[in-house]
Amino acid sequence: MDVVDALLDSWNRQCRIVDAVATLIDEGNRNALPSEDGWGLDRHLAHMHNVRRYFLSQVSPEHAAGLTSASADDQGTPLADLDAIKNCLKASEAAVGEAVRDGLKKGGPMAGGNVVYDTPVLFLQHMVWHDGWHIGLIFLGLRLNGQEPPEEWEEPNVWGQWRTETW
Repeated sequence: MDVVDALLDSWNRQCRIVDAVATLIDEGNRNALPSEDGWGLDRHLAHMHNVRRYFLSQVSPEHAAGLTSASADDQGTPLADLDAIKNCLKASEAAVGEAVRDGLKKGGPMAGGNVVYDTPVLFLQHMVWHDGWHIGLIFLGLRLNGQEPPEEWEEPNVWGQWRTETW
């Protein structure tokens, strides 16, 4: 596997984790909070997509062109349709991967507007870090709502996406 394929594989693994965690969010817990002043779990999902969409619109507008907002208004209120939010995440997942692949083929920075990434790798790392931050908050919200996923779920859906050893 070459470096480009390895980078994109890491993004795909991250996205499988995001998708798996998103399946844990339903109408019954979408408003669960990771802290008193935190966002509902659905807002974290919507925000993750909207951040991907925003940064793509700056550095690779052609890849952002078909993406719609996962928010119902300018204040970030998540769409009422939870499946629509999850579909937005799937769409931006693909768009980020394609933008990085195309950016690496072109070489040089990914830049536009006020945003500059010296290489597409930095853009990808930003997206992975941002997603991971919000996934952690979603797990905390689930825990505080009494719905923390058991280790039997986490192993194949989270840690097993990265590790290669068997237990």
